[in-house]
Amino acid sequence: MKTLLLDFGNVVAFFDHRRASRQLAALAAAPTSESQVFDRVFASPLEPDLDRGRIPTPEFLRLLRRHLDLSASDDAIATAWCDIFRPNEELIAQLPRLRPLVHRLVLASNTNELHFQWIARQFAAPLALFDELVLSFRVGARKPEEAFFRRCVEAAGVPASRCVFVDDKPEFVEAARNAGMAGLLYRPGLDLTEVLGGRPQEHPR
Repeated sequence: MKTLLLDFGNVVAFFDHRRASRQLAALAAAPTSESQVFDRVFASPLEPDLDRGRIPTPEFLRLLRRHLDLSASDDAIATAWCDIFRPNEELIAQLPRLRPLVHRLVLASNTNELHFQWIARQFAAPLALFDELVLSFRVGARKPEEAFFRRCVEAAGVPASRCVFVDDKPEFVEAARNAGMAGLLYRPGLDLTEVLGGRPQEHPR
């Protein structure tokens, strides 16, 4: 049995950074466009540093206020930042069928504390099916960095050669392969139960 590692964004759930940009722009005191917000947040070091856990959440909210001239409450800003996810029902429906086919099921995601708090509430049921969560803001590194994939192998509980890593970004799939894993590029319609194959076995909890 292999360990299956799944990305979250655009695998378990779809997300839209442009939606966050629009929602934050709507909270700005002065007229601000979606593109301006996107450039100031997602095309800058701000979002990568947040994902690596280098910026605490209160400091991130303060920086958003300053960079975007926001006057809304912290809760309103956090909601604008986080309300960007919708479930990939096709993949989520596969998770219970995958459990008997794998040694461990691991979530491996570039994410930040605010997003994960939101995700943990919105996706509580599918997340409960995972044995372990490898999250960039906890690891201090994010894909495609080697440190992130080393932590993935540790979480897998098996050698890298027995890991299957699924992601929607080709560069992350390639990084997983460089770390010794089998890498699969996710696209809608991919049936992981067929890919893993084999006869289901009892999964120890």
